[in-house]
This record gives sequence, structure tokens and C-alpha cells, in this order.
Amino acid sequence: MEETENEENTKSKTNEKNIKLNKGKKLLKPKIDIVFQSLFSKNNEEITKNFVEVLLEEKIKNIKINNNKEIIREKPNDKLGVLDLQLEINETEKVDVEIQLVKKDNFIKRLVWYLSKLYSDQIKIGEDYGEIKRVVLVAIIDFELEETKDIEEMETIWKLIETKNREKILTENFELRIINMKKAKKMYERNKKDEKAQWMLFIDDPNSEEVSQIVKENEEIKEAVIKVQEMTEDEKMERIAFLRQKAISDEKASMKTGERIGEERKKLEIVKSMLEHKIDDETIKEITKITQEELDKIKNGVKK
Repeated sequence: MEETENEENTKSKTNEKNIKLNKGKKLLKPKIDIVFQSLFSKNNEEITKNFVEVLLEEKIKNIKINNNKEIIREKPNDKLGVLDLQLEINETEKVDVEIQLVKKDNFIKRLVWYLSKLYSDQIKIGEDYGEIKRVVLVAIIDFELEETKDIEEMETIWKLIETKNREKILTENFELRIINMKKAKKMYERNKKDEKAQWMLFIDDPNSEEVSQIVKENEEIKEAVIKVQEMTEDEKMERIAFLRQKAISDEKASMKTGERIGEERKKLEIVKSMLEHKIDDETIKEITKITQEELDKIKNGVKK
């Protein structure tokens, strides 16, 4: 017993030393694809198992991690910002964890397609449908989703239900979970023991003050932080992660620019339409929030 306690104390001290090792250097963020896929992999099976147990809220007796996907995409923009973790647990479930950092068009349709593929790819034509395993898609997002923006909870769980009798679930074999990382901090503030919120804060930014507090009590996340520190010390990994982060940031900026241009065009058409209907300047400015100078330019353009 004494020897076991000594071993545990030694391990704890080693962990504390490792965590302080990189204190002056920013850790790589696990939400970046190469970091995520390297962290949650066959090489770190115990960390992966602990993470997925918290995500699904169930005990995992055995786990099979699919690492067949290439960590670096063939094309820089292929599924940019989407991180995949595919695995089988307890020989009864197939699980796919997708992290989406950039808001894409038709996002919900994409998720349903991912889930459908996960389900349908299990068997070939003519094989027994009884062999199909339960499938769960966990989508972790880093943006506000229109369908869930009025829900305070960090996570929503979606299943096939009967619309008039909503307590009736058609099957438990088909499940979609959406977790909003942006709501994790509020969930953590409400309940600092919420392990799912703790993991989300770690994935979002292991350099945060919240995570520095979390690792004092959560041994599983402490182990994950130490592993990320090792990755941060790897110059090649650090460089690739930096480039991936830059690519994602550039895409976000590009999308915002596109949205802004689209909004300006829409506003221009509205102003032109109001001018055609002889609406006075003050009313146009009040409704569209444009300045007199901008309005005059549009008028001159219309005249030309």
C-alpha cells in the first residue's frame, strides 16, 4: 500500500512539473485539427476513452479508434475546420466526433448526411439489418447556430421522435448531439464540477485561467494538457498548427467580408427601391441607417 501511494505521489509531482514546464509558452489549441487528431488517437487511448466517456455519459469497457484518416488533408481547404474522431465502443456503438470551427452553409444538412453515412455504411446490400450498431454523431461547434441560439444549455440532443407524442422515440440507434463551445464557460460558471464543460474549455483554449484551475482536480484533463505540451515542444507540429489556425482565421475573415458585401448590396437595392418610390431622405436614412453622404452618392449613381 505504501509503495502504491508513493508511486501516485511521484506521478502527481511529475505531472505538476510537466504542467509548469511550458508556463511561458502558449499551448497549441486542441480545436485545431492536427492537434485534435494527434491528441485523440490510438497513441493516447486512455485520454481518448476518458474524453468520449464524458461526451456520451457512459462507461466504456472497450474502445476501437479509427486512425485511418490522414491528419493532413490532401488539399489545404478540404473540410477546413472539421476535425474527425471515429471509433467503436463496447462493440455496440459507432461514434463520430466532428468539430466545426467555421460556420458553413447547410450545416444541419451536412450533419444529417454524416450521421446517415455512419449508419448506412455499416452493411452492404443483402446483409442482415440486425447487425447495424447504434450510431452517435457529436458535433462540437465554435459559433452560434440559428436552430439552438435561444437554448441556454451548452448541449442539445436530437433523436427521431413522434411529433404528437414527443416522449415517444422511434429508435435509440440514431442520435445527434450538438455542443456549443461558446456556451461552455457559462455552464462551467454554474457548475464547476461539470466535466463536459471542463473538456470543452480545454479544447477551446488550454491556456485559459479556467483550465489552470480545472487541472488541479481533473486528472484526465491534466494528462491531456501534458500531452499537448509535448506537441507544443515539437517544432514541426507547432508550425503546422500555426498554418492551420491561420487558414481557418483567413476563411472566417473571408466569409465575414462576403457577408458584409452581401449586406451592402442588399441595402443598396433597398435604397434604390425607396428612391424610385419617392421616399424622402430622412425616412430612408432612418430605415437603412446610412449617412446623407452615402445617400447622395447612391442618388448620383441612379441619375447616371
